[in-house]
Amino acid sequence: MSIQNTLRCLMVGAVVACVTSVPIAAQTNPYLLNAMSAPAAANEPASGYDHPPKNILDVMHAPSPPVPVVSPTQDTILLLTWQEYPSISRVATPFLRLAGVRVEPKNHSKHDTPGGYGITRCARGFALVNIADGAQTRVALPEGACPGQPIWAADGKRFAFVNLASESVELWIGEAKSGEVHQVAGARLNPMFNGEMQWMPDQKTLLVKLVPAEMGAPPPEPILPIGPSIQETDGQKGQSSTYENRDTLNNKHDEDLFDYYAATQLALVDAATATITPVGKPGNYESVSPAPDGQHILVSAIHKQYSYVTTYDRFPKEIEVWDVSERSRVQVHSVASLPLADRVPIAGVPVGPRNFSWRATDPATLIWAEALDGGDWNVSVPARDKIMLQKAPFNSPAIEIARTEQRDSGDDPGGEDGGDELAEMGE
Repeated sequence: MSIQNTLRCLMVGAVVACVTSVPIAAQTNPYLLNAMSAPAAANEPASGYDHPPKNILDVMHAPSPPVPVVSPTQDTILLLTWQEYPSISRVATPFLRLAGVRVEPKNHSKHDTPGGYGITRCARGFALVNIADGAQTRVALPEGACPGQPIWAADGKRFAFVNLASESVELWIGEAKSGEVHQVAGARLNPMFNGEMQWMPDQKTLLVKLVPAEMGAPPPEPILPIGPSIQETDGQKGQSSTYENRDTLNNKHDEDLFDYYAATQLALVDAATATITPVGKPGNYESVSPAPDGQHILVSAIHKQYSYVTTYDRFPKEIEVWDVSERSRVQVHSVASLPLADRVPIAGVPVGPRNFSWRATDPATLIWAEALDGGDWNVSVPARDKIMLQKAPFNSPAIEIARTEQRDSGDDPGGEDGGDELAEMGE
């Protein structure tokens, strides 16, 4: 026998010896082995998730330390216990990606956080603590509730919070004295752009964003495209941050879905009687802010043409002031029309009016900033921004009251009439 054949025989023999020495149990199907070694659970669905030991689960599911939310009057503390680890079913809830917002279509809620990642947290429990004597009152929340961060009224008598129910985002109001909470029937909130509820200056009324009544079903996705997806360019140069491309619109159907879920009806809710009073007509209202007098509301409304390369905060907007002194007949004053801001320099700001706010010391005085450098911090200029002011009834042109050497951050400059109280920065 040749040396080559001898080596081949030795190798074959070694393999046979190794195979015959393997224990039989190692050849058994591991799924069948597990089924034989563990008792069968009747009608229990199979799960591909492994679970840690019970002692580890107990630690992970233990309530987190409560977070205190002190009332504005500083006589009551609302203790919040948050859920740290949501269920897989909650994380896996289907959602739509609409121009930088993630929306859960089933209940019209958001599937993200203010930071843009993760999912909206649920509180596990509320408790009220009287600061004077330390007495604690547990707030009875509905079974299976997913409440959000409560907002105190300035007088400390009530607090309001949202509850993410299975079919809608509900509005709830609590009484600080008794700890009782009640749902506002018929209030389906729209939190798509945040700010879905806030207290009016009288601290007895809530300004809310509602899903319009009789919305109908969302627009169905077309079986066949209605046409090509066309994006136009005018040849001008521009800059864009990469983060802006997260969840942007892609086609006409996305635009229709954006309009459907962005549609909002503003309303006033009486905290004592839970009466809902609609204000104005439905629209794509990004932000709303009541003036200190409670008779005017600053409204920012998004409209087309939309962009497929940036998110909703850069879409065209109409900035208006609504006079709601007569609830049945709202008077609208146009403040500014802002075009699509898709060429904002990196770390820059859009040109035109921005950072609108009410002056806290006046009944209804609007303040905003405008860039003097084209919104580009690379441009060398003596002043970056100018501060503008306009008073009710908003039928006179705005006046310039100050200039800032650095970029205005949106804070209220303060002062009685602007003028002498506002010195030009950098002098």
